[in-house]
Amino acid sequence: MSSDNNICQNDQIAAFVDDELDPAHRLAFEDHVRGCDSCAAELRAHRTFMRELDTALAGRFDLEVPPDFAKVVAVHAENDMRGVRDRAEHRRALRYCIILGLVAFALLGVASSRAVFASVQAFFKATLGIISLFGKTIYDAMAGFSVLARVFRRGLIGNAGRADLMALLLFAFVICLLTLLISRYHRTRVLD
Repeated sequence: MSSDNNICQNDQIAAFVDDELDPAHRLAFEDHVRGCDSCAAELRAHRTFMRELDTALAGRFDLEVPPDFAKVVAVHAENDMRGVRDRAEHRRALRYCIILGLVAFALLGVASSRAVFASVQAFFKATLGIISLFGKTIYDAMAGFSVLARVFRRGLIGNAGRADLMALLLFAFVICLLTLLISRYHRTRVLD
């Protein structure tokens, strides 16, 4: 800070008193204080405060504590916690939370509530679409399996024994496994 600079920087007073300024800034500040009565008064007040603080902290503090101080503090702490433990306090806190939640929701305004409702509605629409897709897929798969089972039972099996029935079940299992492998292949391709 130079003496021709008329802007006072009061934050440098503490750094000057604590001897934290580099030599160039220190000389500039000393030149400024010689020409600025406001900064000189502030510097004197800061030095006086620091001397008084050093004097006050240099003395010994004799603070007498009553002999049963810990017991008194414990009793007061238990008495202060009595309202937290009963059910009425919990109900009152719940009421306050509900009231604060309603007030906060009201303060959000109509525009933000529309945005919230629109995003919630879009989420539920997407969720219902996914559930519907899975339900329809499972229904169609079961219907197809039922048709295939009827066809094989009437046309191919007829009076066949257990070996033919096991072959049919193995064929159905292979079809399900093939469907699963194809769907995983397509999912992997989509992710890539």
